[in-house]
Parts: sequence; C-alpha cells; structure tokens
Amino acid sequence: MPWLLAALSVGSAVGGLVNGAVCRRRSARARLGPFAVGLGGALALAGCAPGPFAMAAALGLAGLFVAPALTMAYLYADELAAPGARTRAGAWVNTAVNAGSSGSPAAVGLLLGHLPLALCFVLAWAPALGCAPALRASRGVRAGAPRPGPVTRVDPREPRPTADR
Repeated sequence: MPWLLAALSVGSAVGGLVNGAVCRRRSARARLGPFAVGLGGALALAGCAPGPFAMAAALGLAGLFVAPALTMAYLYADELAAPGARTRAGAWVNTAVNAGSSGSPAAVGLLLGHLPLALCFVLAWAPALGCAPALRASRGVRAGAPRPGPVTRVDPREPRPTADR
C-alpha cells in the first residue's frame, strides 16, 4: 500500500518544516534522544494498529519524527567532530542511516517467519531506546567546545589583508 509510505513521507516533511521553523536553544544531543524515541514509539504504535487507516495515522505520526531525528543526528555529529573531520562525521551518519535502512528490512524479513508483525514493529523501537543511554553517556563531551588546532577568528569589521600590503 503505497499510501502508507506516503503518510510517513508527508509526516516527515511536516516534521522537518516545523522543526526548522522553531528556534531551539537546546543542543542537538539533547534533542536527538527524544526524536529517536518518539520515532521508535510511533513505529511501534503503527505495528499495533488494528487496520490500514489506523496504521496510516500512526505512520504519519512517526513521520513527524523522521526528518528532525535525521537532522539532529547530522548536527550532533557535526558538534562532536573536529573542524577537519566534519564531512567524515556526516558521512558516518549517512552510512549508519543507509545500513539501517537496508539491514533492518532483511532482519524483519527473517523475524516475520517466527514472530507476529506487531511484535516486529515493537522490536524496531529497540535501537531508538538503546541510543538514549549512549546520548546520556556523552554528556561529558562538550559539544561545540573549542577544538585543538589553528583557529582563525576574523572580525568582520576589520579590513581583509591584501597581497600588496
């Protein structure tokens, strides 16, 4: 049923727009956990839906968390990475998302032969719940802290040096 996937996509677009429009003062680390847990919970709810219309509503709700969770994952990786490693950190987030997107359906396909569909959806929540302690453990890491290495701060009011000076 392609409209179930459409419900997830529309929810994601709305969630991304709302998240982008709201000014937040909390760090990406502080926001990633709730978005990930909300996404996992909404997916678990979708698996327990009694019919396709309820599942579409639950998937639309889950979609509200997709774009914000991905955005926070990229921003958190960027906050933790040294300036020269930010592209690589973003690539690792992308690799993790792609690995989960390809590996999870294979795992669920194997589980479906042995477990009910609703339980498979509930089990999909486990990685999101598992990331919450990891985010708490990273509290000792100061996101946005100055990184070692040369940092040049340019005052925009100062004229820039030219080659002839």
